[in-house]
Amino acid sequence: MKIALVQKKAVPNDVKANLDLAVRYMEEAGRAGADLVLFPEMWSIGYAPPFPEAFDDPFQKEREKERKAWISQAVGEDSAYIRTLRETAKRLSVGAVITGMYEGEKGPQNEAFLIGREGEILLRYAKVHTCDFSLEALLQSGTSFETAEFDGVRIGIMICYDREFPESARVLMLKGAELILVPNACDMNPARLHQLEARAFENMTGIAMANYPGRGWGQSCAFSPVVFGEDGYQDPTILMASEEEGILLAEFPIEEIREYRKNETWGNAYRKTGAYEKLLDPAVEEPFIRPPLTKEKEEG
Repeated sequence: MKIALVQKKAVPNDVKANLDLAVRYMEEAGRAGADLVLFPEMWSIGYAPPFPEAFDDPFQKEREKERKAWISQAVGEDSAYIRTLRETAKRLSVGAVITGMYEGEKGPQNEAFLIGREGEILLRYAKVHTCDFSLEALLQSGTSFETAEFDGVRIGIMICYDREFPESARVLMLKGAELILVPNACDMNPARLHQLEARAFENMTGIAMANYPGRGWGQSCAFSPVVFGEDGYQDPTILMASEEEGILLAEFPIEEIREYRKNETWGNAYRKTGAYEKLLDPAVEEPFIRPPLTKEKEEG
């Protein structure tokens, strides 16, 4: 399966311009032979804030007008943004993970839609681990991780900060994911790249991440879970991009991965679930207690 990783700049807070760019990049990826196109996180607005200070203090009282204007950019499932990209997927006969700020039941959400080759919505996922210490305190969190089948491959999605919780990929693996796709929007470093490599290894799933370009950013990547072959250890890196703009093609050997999953010891082969009760305890204790940014988020 060939996944096109879109490492391109978006236009800040311009849904129409980013829609036009998305169509263009899907066309480029289709010509390159991609089966599925993966965009960075919140592509519809380029993960841009309503005002410059919003990453540190999104609830500034004097910025209510900018906040409302920003939230009004959330697009619905029946919006021109979604319809056009579904039509594009069908016209090109390619799949896509299209991202943006979408209208949720209680407020805007950071979401990703998995679109099939016929333009059908296969999966709609809202980011579970929103960055409540920053801009995403303005958004509603998702409540579950789900998977769907594309071209006979079971696919799951986790978005950016989800990557930093091992439970995200673990639940997707337990729900059958063979390939996990990660829309991203943050600076990348060895620690974060190794997180993705580890998620692939420990869950025996392929992982692909698409990020925005830029100094300290970029480095879109793909990892196979296959770390041992006939000659011992082998590098699981399928693709590692630079910081520059581009559309990168990562090819996953699905049948090799499936054979590896049948015979190796990770994933769900030998887990001792009786010892995991604490994982479902919602209590937060020191040193991890953090004050909410505002009372609004706490009550929301």
